[in-house]
Amino acid sequence: MTNAPSPDLAHTIDVIKQILASLKAHPGPHTALSDTADLVNEVGLDSIEMLQFMLEVEARLGIRIDFEKLEYAYLGSIRTLAGFLGSMPPVPPPGTPA
Repeated sequence: MTNAPSPDLAHTIDVIKQILASLKAHPGPHTALSDTADLVNEVGLDSIEMLQFMLEVEARLGIRIDFEKLEYAYLGSIRTLAGFLGSMPPVPPPGTPA
């Protein structure tokens, strides 16, 4: 048995890494970021970058992040954040009542 993430989790992890590499102008491939990288202490996102990151995550994954449920601990690793994001509801299609 392996510790490989599920396909949905793996996709979310990949999207997170792509966004982080873009925001931080990471010179290497986004896949070089570890799944266990801490977004604040290792990746080094500041408050403005964190806001840009969260908005891009919502747009790329088509979800609405419930910021009242987002705990600082979820930023402790890319994999942990991906698991949390997997529980967020999708953005309803335009014209759908909220």
